[in-house]
Amino acid sequence: MRINPITARTNYYSPSAITKTKNEVTPEGRTDLTDLNHLNLTCNQSMVNFKGTTEISRALIRQIPLEDKLASLFQNFKLGDMILIGKNMHECAKEMYKNAGLVKNAIKRGFFIPDENLGGSLGFIKNSIGDTEVINLNDFEIPLITNNKTYSLKAHESFYVVPEDILSVDGNLLKIKEEPKTDMSMYRKNFSKAFDFEKETNQNIEKINKKTISRLMQTSRKNSTPVTFAQVGGLQELKDSLKKDIIYPIRYPEAYEGMELNHGFILYGPPGTGKTHIARALANEAGANFISLNGLDMESKWVGESEANWRNLFSEAKEKQPTIIFLDEFDAVARKRDSRDVYGDKVVNQILTLMTDIDNENDDVFVIAATNNFKALDSAITRSGRFGKHYEVTPPDKEGLREIFKINTKNRKVDEDVNIDKMLDKLVDAKATGADMRHIVNEAHNNGFVRAGIFEKMENQTYTGADGANFKITQADFDKALSDFLKDKKDTSRKPIGFIKNQAS
Repeated sequence: MRINPITARTNYYSPSAITKTKNEVTPEGRTDLTDLNHLNLTCNQSMVNFKGTTEISRALIRQIPLEDKLASLFQNFKLGDMILIGKNMHECAKEMYKNAGLVKNAIKRGFFIPDENLGGSLGFIKNSIGDTEVINLNDFEIPLITNNKTYSLKAHESFYVVPEDILSVDGNLLKIKEEPKTDMSMYRKNFSKAFDFEKETNQNIEKINKKTISRLMQTSRKNSTPVTFAQVGGLQELKDSLKKDIIYPIRYPEAYEGMELNHGFILYGPPGTGKTHIARALANEAGANFISLNGLDMESKWVGESEANWRNLFSEAKEKQPTIIFLDEFDAVARKRDSRDVYGDKVVNQILTLMTDIDNENDDVFVIAATNNFKALDSAITRSGRFGKHYEVTPPDKEGLREIFKINTKNRKVDEDVNIDKMLDKLVDAKATGADMRHIVNEAHNNGFVRAGIFEKMENQTYTGADGANFKITQADFDKALSDFLKDKKDTSRKPIGFIKNQAS
């Protein structure tokens, strides 16, 4: 929306009217906003310009409360808009640039309200669900007062605000209002600067969307197949258990009539052992809808919203059942309850309630939680009826690593002289995971490209299909990849507290 400039035209403006408009202020020292209506009516009585009107209107506008200026812009505030408030527009923009990661949508319009008295800088955006968010652009905390309760908005954090909320910036109060006391649309040009980036932003959005769609087209050409248990190396005992607990009940529900099924499972063990990988394969084997997310994805800085996120997640899962929900880093949200963390306790209670509902209604919804810290989970979470089945996912043994090696070299050419057993023995001793094996195979492939000069040919644009057809990963390529891996693993290992390196006497 374009903001119309103020028009001030009259052929007569009495001295008494000028005196009244300039000097009548509220008890708080601010101009009564009804004077703007008086000025508006007087300024439009005729088509003859009156030079004194601009100066008078500026004097009035300087005294308009900041909350009413902001409320006037809020009347047409929409997704893609940004409002900055502070003493200097350049400094505000510089601070907003540092906090750009808090804005999850493209900025199409910008507004700046200069204010000498606020004591800091603020940014306002409209988020994708329609809430207005304030961004603390300062290096100090800002109290947010709502319903007589005070919350602390840390430096460089965002928080949603609603009418009647009050922000305290360095002791100066700013009340959030839906609309000003009077219509100020004619005066927005005088108390704020507007910038329209919509055309340029839309062009950039179109480029990004075309790039995304292009990637989809490339993916469809590859005819990639979904991961199944055949692509999961080792873990045979776990795969067999998951078939009995989840796949067969989904495929053959009549065989499980009258039986009480487990709907919650916990996979625990060190990172990289394949917890996420096997959960995705499980969903494909069962032909179920699959929802995968990190536990922290459900957390919200707004009180009460995390519980709503969990309810929405389970509601979606029920609508699209059979569904398998995979929750990674589960200990981040299901940690042991503590009377000092009331907010975290509410989230745990909400999860318990939702799991009980699934169990009572016998829905085809199965929740698999993964954690590296099983002991941190609340005991009510891990009991039967909630997440009652627990599977430890350990680093694979030698045969498991062999399977993972075969899976990851299936579409690569490996020299027949490569001593796989020797490499596997070293990896077992190092407690290598499936992710480690994938890393080593990829690094060996890159080492081979360097050795064969393929990267150099790509750089010089002399690479041909024949170079790739004649390429094989050799023993030397794997040896270097394994050596680098073992060296990195050793360097990143932590020394015990109080460790002192032995020195020669």
